[in-house]
Amino acid sequence: MSPTIRRLGAVSTLALATALSTPAAAQATGEGVFTLLGRIILSAGRARVAIDTPQAVTALEQEDLDREQATTPGELLRAVPGVQAFGGESMTGQFLNIRGVGTQSASDENRIVVTVDGVQKYFEQYRVGSHFGEPDLYRRVEVLRGPGASLLYGSGAIGGVVAFETREASDFLTGDENTALRFRLSGQSNAGYSGSLILAHRFNERFEFLAALTGRQEQNYEAGGGVPVSGTNLSSQSALINATWRPFDESEQSFRFTLSRWTNSGVQVPYSAYGNFTVFGFVDRVVTDDTAQITWENPASDNPWIDARVQLSFSRSEVDQSNATGYPGWPFSPPYSIFQDSVYAYETLSLNARNTITMEGATWQNYLTFGAEAAQRERVQVSGASTLTSHPAGSADTWGVFVQNEFVLNQDFTLLAALRHDSSRMVATAGVDPAYLNTPITHSGTAASLSAQYRFNEAWSVFGTLAETTRLPSLDEVFDSGTGGGISSIALRPEHARTVELGVAWQGRGLIAEGDGLDLKLTAFNNQFRDRIERVGIVGQPSFQNIGRARIRGIELEASYQSDLWFGRSAAAWIEGIDQGTGDRLASTPAPELMLEIGRRLPQQNLEIGWRGTFAGPVTLASGDRFPGYAVHDLFLTWRPQSGALRGIDVQFAVNNVFDLNYFNALDGSYSTSLPRRGRDFRLTLGRTITF
Repeated sequence: MSPTIRRLGAVSTLALATALSTPAAAQATGEGVFTLLGRIILSAGRARVAIDTPQAVTALEQEDLDREQATTPGELLRAVPGVQAFGGESMTGQFLNIRGVGTQSASDENRIVVTVDGVQKYFEQYRVGSHFGEPDLYRRVEVLRGPGASLLYGSGAIGGVVAFETREASDFLTGDENTALRFRLSGQSNAGYSGSLILAHRFNERFEFLAALTGRQEQNYEAGGGVPVSGTNLSSQSALINATWRPFDESEQSFRFTLSRWTNSGVQVPYSAYGNFTVFGFVDRVVTDDTAQITWENPASDNPWIDARVQLSFSRSEVDQSNATGYPGWPFSPPYSIFQDSVYAYETLSLNARNTITMEGATWQNYLTFGAEAAQRERVQVSGASTLTSHPAGSADTWGVFVQNEFVLNQDFTLLAALRHDSSRMVATAGVDPAYLNTPITHSGTAASLSAQYRFNEAWSVFGTLAETTRLPSLDEVFDSGTGGGISSIALRPEHARTVELGVAWQGRGLIAEGDGLDLKLTAFNNQFRDRIERVGIVGQPSFQNIGRARIRGIELEASYQSDLWFGRSAAAWIEGIDQGTGDRLASTPAPELMLEIGRRLPQQNLEIGWRGTFAGPVTLASGDRFPGYAVHDLFLTWRPQSGALRGIDVQFAVNNVFDLNYFNALDGSYSTSLPRRGRDFRLTLGRTITF
């Protein structure tokens, strides 16, 4: 038996056996037991339960997000199988990796779609992360893994989709109250603090409003063993306005509006926001991220022909860098190229519309969703008085149409088919060879997926997906001519991926205690890439090239358990990525990882306590270093007193990295360049909501 098969079997057997004996985080309702896999998924077309979705999907609710006491959006995702945030723990240095897709290169940022309230976010800059935001403003996160579940968002989402939802007034106005104030203060021993204030008000049954302000201060944290990590001292502020208006008494139509701004600033922080690259010196850096959208929805539940949604959105992410010091040649040489005072920005205006038609008979239902979207993205870059050839400026116009049909027979068989076509037109306006200036470059591509699920009985079901994906080249990849002495990649072809997924799901009720529930979902996948786009950086050659063939395959296990007194979850992933042209391991391949969580409720004390363990296996990195793996243990506690002076207070307490381990993520790079993760960290959050 090959080592690959042995590792695959070992990880899957361990994860499955552990999950069967370990509870998983869940939510319960008066109608029965609902585990993590029993939550409703909203981002994959028609709303459906996660375990009955023929694809790999996970929903994180408010209770999960609060328990994390996260300092970055990436921390919220660490319990999702096959998903990792890497690039260190800096608020401006994080990237995402889903199923082995995601590096610090521009190409991988196109393979994962990240949305906030349906607004697509995108940013790419040399030595700065891709994803920004304030975790305390999110109410829900859905993760769709693989292209089969993501065609409503874009044909290039080979890795998947991460959909964040911000808080809204209805989260706090659950009764007859018309006004709510929510205060929250958090402190970390290693090393920072934050606070937020949220006001929610309902003017009448038609209109409700929410406003939120947050502030966060991060000092230089210490890695395991008390090792200081310099350059991680940053501060951020954010604001959110959210309103919902229902204009008609006799109609389900609604308008939802959100406007948010997140800013982050650091004085003389490392130029490289991720990795230990002090050779690049230090800069003053200000990051501003704006998101705005207005959405009209009409569910029209009494009309099977209409379930419509139209969204107009705007996004802008900007990094302003100045006062560079410590760069090569400093202080005797003036700042040059990337070390000059610079501005990097992406600005996107988008319009998206979709509708669902429902048809049904005595034993079947059919849901046909179709729509279109158009977007214009501007890339701005100025260093000193010019634009860098490694960050060309320009615009990209994209158009897409999509259709998805879901057929359900006897509630046991589900067939889900989706088709999408996208076109793009890119024009470089600065920082490019004059021969290509203002010269349109066009691409188009089609993606399709077919998913099916069959439920044998109340306990067992099987599912599978076949997807063919085309990812169009980005403006960065086509016009970059400053990477390693390369030239523009005008002849770059679209990238193709064929994905096969197979899985099995199991549900059990009344296993250990009356009314308890255990859900399991095991998925195996294989991604075959053709014409994969990679950054090459060879003098005189195109900076980005189609490298031929690559394969990423793996397995994921997600499990969750719920009873009156116990809860917990388990998530495991083993992934193998190979460049089939060279036989080398892809740098985007994460280490095998297993997460276990178990918690206990003490109803009389209004207390929840729990433990979480995250275990990463050893691998050989692309640098040749041997990554040893790690085992990190966390403890957490939630207390909601119902009487006395503290009644109404919400207390979250955690000890992360209990044994103060010095470790890093395998995706962060080699020993010499990786930033170690945070050492032992005591976190305390106090929250209070007042309604009147």
